[in-house]
Amino acid sequence: MERLTIRDIAREAGVSINTVSRALNDKPDISVETKERVLETVKRLGYRPNRLARGLRSNKTGTIGVIVADIANPYFAALVKGVEKAAKEHNYSIILQDTDENYEKEREAVRTILAEQVDGLLITPVQTGKETIIELQESGLPFVLLGRWFDELEADYVATDDIQGGFLATEHLIKQGHERIALLGGPPYISSAKERFQGYKKALDQYGIELDEGLVRSGAITMKDGYTIAKALLSTKPRPTAIFAYSDFVALGIVKAIREVGLKIPGDIAIVGYDDIEFSSCLEVPLTTVRIPKREIGRQAVEILLERMIKADSASQFRKVKLEVELIIRESTTGRGTRGEVRAGGREGQKPQK
Repeated sequence: MERLTIRDIAREAGVSINTVSRALNDKPDISVETKERVLETVKRLGYRPNRLARGLRSNKTGTIGVIVADIANPYFAALVKGVEKAAKEHNYSIILQDTDENYEKEREAVRTILAEQVDGLLITPVQTGKETIIELQESGLPFVLLGRWFDELEADYVATDDIQGGFLATEHLIKQGHERIALLGGPPYISSAKERFQGYKKALDQYGIELDEGLVRSGAITMKDGYTIAKALLSTKPRPTAIFAYSDFVALGIVKAIREVGLKIPGDIAIVGYDDIEFSSCLEVPLTTVRIPKREIGRQAVEILLERMIKADSASQFRKVKLEVELIIRESTTGRGTRGEVRAGGREGQKPQK
């Protein structure tokens, strides 16, 4: 089927090509009746304007680039959903790139996005380097960091309060009677992993539990990482009685390792995840986790990006947003006696309310 053109619309509506262009671009010098007839014809025939041609005329393409670290991770999939919904509400479409947590792929993704002439970019940086972000700053393309940020770089970002999240998760395990609480953290160069460790340590300090470096492992970012690191951790003596995982994705690997060595959750080892991905409540033992407002991150990031696109003044104040998280208590820490979900969030040290 041949692609419809603006000429086809003009012929069908009985108007000139210039009149169709005025109607599509909401220009003056066209009657209400004629505009309505053109737009009805556009809708009836299913015409979609050529993005590239429109971009050449207006210097805008109506697209936003989105670069995430691992689209296979349900957390990032939900994040992209939030971005896409917010973008559509403002008549933007998205172009998605996945870096697979690989810095070279990040460089390639940024180059691809720049070549697409997008109007702005949302990016979850890999964070093993910052040169690509510096290149973005130098390019002049408006961008917002998504879920991660750099202490040493000034840029807009939307993330979550991961110190709060790490504290809530660890405090909950302490209140369940655990003292040997292991942390399977993410790579230490990732900003969210650093903050979750700070929250973990803060809770231990507040409750008078000495930090045991032997219970802290880093570098867990995939299910395979969670499985491999947990297998090694479970062979230590004495083994931990609880594990706080960097993410629900990592926690899934931990669950597999625990089952393989014949231990029970939470009877032998309790687990807390992070992110509250969609199926964390559907596991055989539903997972206690820290809920991140994934869709809200996407929505706010789009709003900030659009503001930055309108006022591209690099001297304007950067927006640094950290959204609150909440602890969702399920059976992986409390056993079969818990029905449904219990939420705890907000101020540190707040007791869960049913």
